[in-house]
Amino acid sequence: MACLVGTLFASSVTAEEAWLTRSQQLLNTLQGQAKPAWLENNPHQLEARQQALEVFNASKSLTDLKFGTEQSPMGKNDQPLKVLFISFSLGESALKVIFEEVSGRDDVLLVFRGPKPGQKLPALMADLKRLLKDIDPVPNIVIDPTRFQRWSVTSVPDMVVEQDGQSRLHVRGVSSLSWLDQQLKAGKQGDLGTLGDVSEIAEIDLLEEIKRRMAAIDWKQKQQQTIARFWERQKFEVLPAAHQDLDRPVDLTITAPRDLAAPNGQLIIRAGQTVNPLEKMPFGLCLKVFDATVPAQVELIRHQSCQDKKAHVMYLATSLPRQDGWEKLKHLENTMQAPVYLLTPDVRSRFQLQHVPSFIEQSGNHLIVHERKQPVSSGERS
Repeated sequence: MACLVGTLFASSVTAEEAWLTRSQQLLNTLQGQAKPAWLENNPHQLEARQQALEVFNASKSLTDLKFGTEQSPMGKNDQPLKVLFISFSLGESALKVIFEEVSGRDDVLLVFRGPKPGQKLPALMADLKRLLKDIDPVPNIVIDPTRFQRWSVTSVPDMVVEQDGQSRLHVRGVSSLSWLDQQLKAGKQGDLGTLGDVSEIAEIDLLEEIKRRMAAIDWKQKQQQTIARFWERQKFEVLPAAHQDLDRPVDLTITAPRDLAAPNGQLIIRAGQTVNPLEKMPFGLCLKVFDATVPAQVELIRHQSCQDKKAHVMYLATSLPRQDGWEKLKHLENTMQAPVYLLTPDVRSRFQLQHVPSFIEQSGNHLIVHERKQPVSSGERS
């Protein structure tokens, strides 16, 4: 079956590998799988997912921001990781001193909560690179609001020694790593409290910003925009109307680029073998291709009977109304009492489709493309 169905998407003999991949996709469709996202009755759900993904990717690009080594600093092999929470509110001079002290230490991680209010990522990068100039090696710096929340960090400087997912030592108001090393060497543990001056955090909480942006999205408006935008941008495989009845044979013979086996491991086709899939098993389909904007074609194709009454009928539209497209599609599917899909360039090319309305079915070891003339008087587009 995979061999047979694959011919629907094979554009030419030189595209066999693509044919093998796409065959499974169409096979899934024919086996009753869900329709593509663009055919969902609620397309705004796709827009919602896209919006959420954009926000997530934006945050991910920041939380993944790292200077210096690409490898994670310490925290490996159950060793402690010294995390120093910092902010531009400490002042550039203080930050530069911290950067210089941490330089070359893979057991230390410097963490910012996010960009400053109204600041874009490139501007934040520029500020950091300016301060890091002439510091070699560059210390490990990340933007990670999750760590701020995990250890309830509300001011800076703040130091946490992480080990095995726990806080081994926590102290506020101190940024000296040499002092911290001495405390660890002396066996100090737990929350040491606030031992120096602290400052408010100048940067935004990136996670809270994500929540704010998500809450501010007008999903109803997005729904309307998505619906309108899809049909405005959709490219159709438009075909001219047939002016005469014509039947044309299509040869499905292909050359397999590699061995093709069934799910149970049984070999179906050997690499290099030339085969006509219809000699292995029946086509089992009746493809009906029409312009859904022309009522006469819709009616003609709707009442056109296939020779094989057991064949699975698939409706392929070359065009759909752009105005109120989703409602028109829903109405069309109700009329046909079946899903309606858009004709793709691959299918158009493979079956050498030239005019509509037409339907394709098996006859012997070939497929036949039946082009049918539409009544001229009722051929207006809707």
